[in-house]
Amino acid sequence: MLGYLCQMDNYGAVSRSSHYGSYKLFLGMLRELRHENGATQEALAELLGKPQSYVSKYELGERRLDIVETFEICRALNADFAAFVQELINRIESEGGGNIASPRSTRHGRRCDKT
Repeated sequence: MLGYLCQMDNYGAVSRSSHYGSYKLFLGMLRELRHENGATQEALAELLGKPQSYVSKYELGERRLDIVETFEICRALNADFAAFVQELINRIESEGGGNIASPRSTRHGRRCDKT
């Protein structure tokens, strides 16, 4: 039960990450990638087999993306996913680390160690 509560506390800390600068940076990089490839939201959505609103909503931060969806976007734009992630890491670190929640501590300062 304790492990579950620790996971819930961590989830709460991470779920608000869309408000942090690092997530906004991530979304900006996805927009840049689309523009660099000369793709409109409509064209990218067609490549992904999704409606245009899918692209619009994630670019505006109204819809969160997971890592698999991010991989699919990179693949649709013929971009190297690993290079994209590395560039994101570099930009976050150059901005002082952003506000990334530590996966090993809760928002209350207690640690949840695996046993």
